[in-house]
Amino acid sequence: MGGFIKTILILSGISCFYFFTQPAVAKSQVLTDVKVIHASTGTRYVDQGLKGIISELESVFKYTSYRLLKDQKLNLNFNQKGRVNLPGKRALVVIPTDMKGKRIRYQINIQKNNHSIFQTRVLLKNNSSITIGGPQFKDGVLLLNISGSVQ
Repeated sequence: MGGFIKTILILSGISCFYFFTQPAVAKSQVLTDVKVIHASTGTRYVDQGLKGIISELESVFKYTSYRLLKDQKLNLNFNQKGRVNLPGKRALVVIPTDMKGKRIRYQINIQKNNHSIFQTRVLLKNNSSITIGGPQFKDGVLLLNISGSVQ
């Protein structure tokens, strides 16, 4: 009988731990900001909306022109899809899946005609951003700057 009670107590403890630790993540809002940037070579130009990240862009990418095409803010729950329409009949789907320490894990998918053409996962430090090189567009490429903040 003592073994049965110990088993019940252990299972109850595990259930309580799961119950009290999971909702904190499940109810968290992930503020996600997606900047869609057209980067190209040629005449030097930097969009005013990129002032906060231009030094990062120029240190990683070797383009001379950076134009902000879209700046879309998404307020997502974990495992909720966020969608940003991209030029060229494409779409960016971002899903914050969970937290690993102080980092937000994102599933990132670029689709064209509802078919995945690129997918990756990133671990993004809370309150920071990452820029991903995307598909070719006009005489350059699309860059996708994704920032995340868990509230």
